Parts: sequence; C-alpha cells; structure tokens
Amino acid sequence: MLDHQKNSHPQARSSLLNQFKEIFGVNKILSFSADREFVGKDWITYLFDLFV
Repeated sequence: MLDHQKNSHPQARSSLLNQFKEIFGVNKILSFSADREFVGKDWITYLFDLFV
C-alpha cells in the first residue's frame, strides 16, 4: 500500500492508518503485528494514541 520498498517512515505509516481509520473506523482493527523495522518513539506513540 505504500509507494516504495523497504523501510517506511512513521509519517507514511500513520497516514495509511489514518486513511483506513476514516474509511472503516479504528474498531475494525482487531490486531496489529509488525516486524523489527516498525520501531521508534514517534511510531509507538502514534499507535498508543490511536488505540487508547
């Protein structure tokens, strides 16, 4: 869904999740998994704020 290969920036991931949330709602996300490249304070803070 992102327009490049390899790592993505937290802003790109946040934008994608925001689009999903606007279309389907955050309650449609039943689980979330990621690999070791999905790290960083900004990303984890965004996820925490999104789901809490």
